[in-house]
Amino acid sequence: MVARISGGNAPGGAVNYNENKVNKGEAERLAVRNFEMISRPVDQLTATLITAQLEERAELNQRISKPTFHASLSLAPGEKPSSAELLAMADQYMQGMGYGRQPYVVYQHRDTDHTHVHIVSVRVDERGKKVPDNHERERSNTLRQQIEKDFGLQAAQRTAVKKERVELVPLQYGKGDLKRELSDVVQGVLRGFHFSSMAQYNQLLGIYNVKAIEVPQPGKAPGLVYSLLDGKKNTVGTPFAASALPYQPTLATVTRRMGAGKKIKGDQVKTVRKVAYTALTGSTNWNDFQLRLSAKGIEAIPHRGTDGNLFGLSFVDVRSKTIYGGSEIGKSYTAGALKATFGPDYTYPVNRSIESVQSTATERKATQRQKPTQEPTQERTVKSTPEKSIKQNEPKEQTQTPMHNQELIRQLLNALAGPEENDNEQELKSMLKRARQRTR
Repeated sequence: MVARISGGNAPGGAVNYNENKVNKGEAERLAVRNFEMISRPVDQLTATLITAQLEERAELNQRISKPTFHASLSLAPGEKPSSAELLAMADQYMQGMGYGRQPYVVYQHRDTDHTHVHIVSVRVDERGKKVPDNHERERSNTLRQQIEKDFGLQAAQRTAVKKERVELVPLQYGKGDLKRELSDVVQGVLRGFHFSSMAQYNQLLGIYNVKAIEVPQPGKAPGLVYSLLDGKKNTVGTPFAASALPYQPTLATVTRRMGAGKKIKGDQVKTVRKVAYTALTGSTNWNDFQLRLSAKGIEAIPHRGTDGNLFGLSFVDVRSKTIYGGSEIGKSYTAGALKATFGPDYTYPVNRSIESVQSTATERKATQRQKPTQEPTQERTVKSTPEKSIKQNEPKEQTQTPMHNQELIRQLLNALAGPEENDNEQELKSMLKRARQRTR
C-alpha cells in the first residue's frame, strides 16, 4: 500500500475533486465520520453540506494557512478488498494519524487499475487548535506498514503502485472538461519534467497551451494561477488558482521542483554539452544542427518575437525529460551565438517522422556507454556526407510545412515518457539519486 498526504487552503477544493469523481461514476462516497447533526445516509448527503461542515471547523483557527488534510491510500494492482475493508483501513489510518475525532469523509476511487481511497478532513480540532503534524510522514509510513500486516496486503517496497500515465495533449478553450484536463497537464509537467526556472516551467506548459502566472497577494507570498493559451499564445478564459486544482500545484511546490531540477541538471549537463558540441562542430546551418541534436534525442524549442526574430532557444533532452536554456549548456548555444554562427534567419528543421526520431532517441542510452572516441555508425555517416544525409530527410515537396518543434516534442514525450513521479520529499531524493546513477 502507498499512503500520500497533501494539504490545501480550503477543504472545499479537495471535496469538489472527489465529488466530481462521484458524479462521473469514477468514485463512491463510502462514509462521513464525526459530522455534527448529520443523521442521513451517506449517499443522501450533498457536497455542499459536506464542504460546509469541514469549512466551519477550519474557520475556528484562521491562522492555519492550509487547514485541509487530504490523504490517499493506494493498494497494489490485483488487490480487491471489499468497501467495508477499505473503510476499516481508512478509519485505522485516521485514528493513528490523530484524526480519529475529526470530521472526515472517505471516498473509494475506481478510475485506475489499482484500488484506492481518498480521505478529506481538516487540521483544526473542536477547540480551534491545530492537529499535531510533527513527523507526519514518518507516522504515516509506520501506519501504512501496520495496515499492510493487519489486512494481508502487499508491502509497498515489493510492489509498484503508480498513477496511470495520462497522455498530455494541447488544450483548446471551450472543449472538454477544462479544469480536469488543465490539471492533468500541470501535474504531468510538474511531476514528469526537470526544469530550473519559472520561464522553463512555462515553456514546457506552453507546449500544451497552458501558462502559470504569479500573482501578488497583499501581506502574503505571491500566489500562482494557471490560464489557457490560444493559438497565438494569448491567455483566454478564467484562470484557475493553484489551490483550487487537485494536489494544489502552488508556487511553493513549483519552487521545490525547480530546486530539484537544478541539482539534476548539474549532474547531467556534461553529457548534453558533449552532444551539443559534436552537433555544433559538424554543422553548417540551422537545419543540420537541429537534425544532429534530434538524432541524439535532444529537441530545440525556438523562442521568437512577434516580428519573427529569434530571441531565445531552449533544448529538451527527451529521454530524461529535462529542459535547458542555451546558456546552461554553454555560451556557444545561446540564441545570439548560434545566430552569429548559422545566420540571423532561423529556420525550423525539416519535417521528419516521430518513428525515426523516437528510434534514434532510444538508442542514445546505449551510445552513451561507448567510449567518447567511438561514434555510432549513423553519426559517422552524417559527418562524412552531411548534405546527402540532410537531403534524405527533406520533404519531397518544398512547399510542405515543417513540423513545429513543440508538436514533435509533445509526441516524443508521450511516446517515451515513463510513470509519473510523486511529489514528496523522499521521492524527490530518490529522483535525484536515480538521475545521478544515469550519469555514471
